[in-house]
Amino acid sequence: MKNDGEKIEGGKVSLKQSRADFDDHESTDDHESTDDHESTDDHESTDDHESTDDGFEYNGFDDSEEEEWWREDESEDLDCEQNIEEHEYTTSGDTARTVKIRLFLTDEGFNRSRWMKNFVAECTCDGVAVATALARYIHREGMRFEFWENMEVLSSEMCGTKYKGHPVQRGTGVWGNELDHGPLFLIEELRVTALELRRKGLGQKIVSLLLNKAKQFCLDEKGDGEYADLFYGSNKAFERAWTLHALVSPGTLTADIESQLVGKSAEERLMISARAQFRAIYFWRACGFRRIGASCCFAFSFDSQHQSHALAAASDFDPRRNNAEDLEDEQLYETAPFTEIKKLKLERLRDALPLHHAAFTLADNELKAFFVIHADDKIGWDRVTNSEATLLHLTACELKPLSTRWLLENVHHADSWKTARDIDGYTPLEALQENLETMRTQKEVGSRVLNLSDHFRGHPDTAVSCLSLLSGQVILGLNDTCLRYGCTCGECLEGFLSARMRTSLIFHGETKYDLIQEDIDDGDFWIKNNDYILVHLDPDVRKNLKTNKSLRKGFVNIFRIAVECLMAKRVPTAENLEWCCNNQSEWPPDTKNYLQRAGTQMGCRPVLRYMFDAAKDEDEKAGNGECPLTLEKWSDLPSCRNDHEFEFVARACGYGGDDFISLPCW
Repeated sequence: MKNDGEKIEGGKVSLKQSRADFDDHESTDDHESTDDHESTDDHESTDDHESTDDGFEYNGFDDSEEEEWWREDESEDLDCEQNIEEHEYTTSGDTARTVKIRLFLTDEGFNRSRWMKNFVAECTCDGVAVATALARYIHREGMRFEFWENMEVLSSEMCGTKYKGHPVQRGTGVWGNELDHGPLFLIEELRVTALELRRKGLGQKIVSLLLNKAKQFCLDEKGDGEYADLFYGSNKAFERAWTLHALVSPGTLTADIESQLVGKSAEERLMISARAQFRAIYFWRACGFRRIGASCCFAFSFDSQHQSHALAAASDFDPRRNNAEDLEDEQLYETAPFTEIKKLKLERLRDALPLHHAAFTLADNELKAFFVIHADDKIGWDRVTNSEATLLHLTACELKPLSTRWLLENVHHADSWKTARDIDGYTPLEALQENLETMRTQKEVGSRVLNLSDHFRGHPDTAVSCLSLLSGQVILGLNDTCLRYGCTCGECLEGFLSARMRTSLIFHGETKYDLIQEDIDDGDFWIKNNDYILVHLDPDVRKNLKTNKSLRKGFVNIFRIAVECLMAKRVPTAENLEWCCNNQSEWPPDTKNYLQRAGTQMGCRPVLRYMFDAAKDEDEKAGNGECPLTLEKWSDLPSCRNDHEFEFVARACGYGGDDFISLPCW
């Protein structure tokens, strides 16, 4: 790598295609005021504050990769450059320098994607490159079907419900549902490589120009909204779909502090690193960014009336740090191999907190017996770990219901532990729910995070028991099936089919039932016109449908029966659809003939598969967002964590993508 660029480590907001880190950094110590820096209407003034360091670097490659993003193919980059702008910036300080800033757009690296644009800034001073920046404009409405799968960290770090409603994780509470809609501007790389030009306002100037260019680009793409009602349902929905936000995740510039770490104690190294991280965050706050809940991501609103702009930088939220654990890790890392760290930490825990050590290491029945043996000992029942977790936090998160029950029934004041919060602000129940949500949705494979939501089969029995013990399910109205499948509304059919999903399925079933009867007399045309539905049907049955009108009518009737099943508040499995048929005074002969020929399971599959796919395509999160605009009284229906899990529910009903058998729970 070039000597004038520093390698960094830090938080990242990554795109699966780019894997780009959001690493940014600055220094504020002993530097002149930023009073003479250029400011923009979009940015909070930094007057009366110390200058921020403009020595940033975002590097989206693994440590083993030495390529630079601008080196890939310069000739191709030049061919791809669009909407070029040139600016000049005169630096602050005693010796003014003039920097030429060149901004342009490119599709390079993304096959000229229709839903993404690269924004590039190249800065030179006296003909020498001194700074670079890279950002991505993502047109979310143009790729909603893929958005949540393509955005690795965004789905958990930006859009989690905990960052909107949790009493601690919500942070300042200035960010809400607005981040779930509209285009996004991700600032991925920002580097001021010329040391003499750092802390001269150049970094802030680059950010200002990038934000202004993104804002204008969004306005141009948005248009005048002449057909807003036609395509978006209402002007309000149109405006929401085109509300732009910028995102960044501050990191630290390790190259700037490496020399300061030499010969320092573990505590001193942590202090130096924390100070560097603080400066990075300080810079982005000076640019108008504010933290999203308690996450590592910061957002900028282009709406001057957004409440984030009324929040002073000093009042922004910072999560609590686990300083004791950080110090322990730092001490162990300098003396022990990485593979031994976990073992050494457990050995330390055994000496300091034997009960808590047992909670981590013993099987549930063994742990309960251990608790019984030491019930009369005064060995720290009320003590907490470095992360301020009680014993109840540990037994619950380790999925040990026998021990959890014993604590609640035998330890004085243990019931009060239900409301005790750890360093992240989680009660034992919330910590367990957070762990289960991660288990349900994510799996780390190297540097990638895979989305496992579609393959969820329900939480294991041990988790359900712990949830029941901690949640007071009778009061909340959550039965075991709700707890097993993550229902948060208490109204999901069999714990997983929510009211909103059921309503959407009914709508699409009714609509298709009316439309699919058209041209039913013309078998050849009807088969071709509905091929996208019949693709899930056995080839021999499809061939029979072409020549047999009775079978075609039977197939169409399955849509009506599926709707009746859902309206009767039954999960639309093949067995329940058959129950609906049997519950009628007389089976329609066409339907009976069709199911006898196709089989109940296989005959129902293409109909329900279509209904699930159609509902997903128009879902607010998983699809194009049209469903809430189409269905009346949608907002009156209870919202649930399971509202958007179409593939999971389809599988649970027996209509998974590649299998026909309902998936059992654990």
